[in-house]
Amino acid sequence: MGELNTGMIQSSFPQGIFSDDAEHDVTVTASFPESNPFGLIVNGEQTGLFIHLDNTGSKNYTLVSAAASFHNVENNWALIKNASTLRYNVNLLSGSNLTAPYQVFSEFRPQEMGLTVWVNLVDASTKEVSRVTAMNQTISVVEQPASWADPQLLLLFVILGAALLGGAYAAYSSFFDAGSKKSKGTKKRTTVVTAKESAVPGQPAAKSFEEDWIPAHHLKAKSKPRRRDGGNTSGGEDLTSGGEVTSGAESGPEGKVRRRKAKKA
Repeated sequence: MGELNTGMIQSSFPQGIFSDDAEHDVTVTASFPESNPFGLIVNGEQTGLFIHLDNTGSKNYTLVSAAASFHNVENNWALIKNASTLRYNVNLLSGSNLTAPYQVFSEFRPQEMGLTVWVNLVDASTKEVSRVTAMNQTISVVEQPASWADPQLLLLFVILGAALLGGAYAAYSSFFDAGSKKSKGTKKRTTVVTAKESAVPGQPAAKSFEEDWIPAHHLKAKSKPRRRDGGNTSGGEDLTSGGEVTSGAESGPEGKVRRRKAKKA
């Protein structure tokens, strides 16, 4: 490829370039498909081309492979990188034509670059290999167009959405929580003041206490009715002068004896 003068080749042979051995026998050209009329090379994608071969000579050839290379158009077509090689091994008989697909892959920054595409042909009789150039022109390297289905773009949207929702929730919580705390404090103060004012003047407020911790015998003693001196007990029992309790139901000799004993004492 170092022998090629790209400026002269481009103007003198628009339909392709012949090697010395296959001169005037095989015409080789390369073109982009109709879906890519401007010949754009998209970064990160396989860009397709079609290589057209027309054998007008009397010899038979074999299409062995096709390859490409990228060049610097601002530095005398200096080689930047070789593209991949695609093998075919297809016969190209005399008088026949052939169209072969080819793809190039780019990972360069967007810029204008030179693209050279060539094929390797083998003479069926002499087994001599000839290189024939199919394309040698300036192309544009571009970035992929933005798509809603791009995973990186979707991830960016998710992160931005989460950040916005987090900020909105924080603002909502700080605003409404402060308002609810103020309203709760007002209700508590109102309840305390009302309870104090509702007490009856002149009467001590009833003390509320829990009786669980008070021993049981104290509670029983408090609940029993107090006896008055000289009074009668419930159930018809009589209290004698000696302190003995007699039942009103007692009668007969036993009752009289007890009353006498009480009088003597």
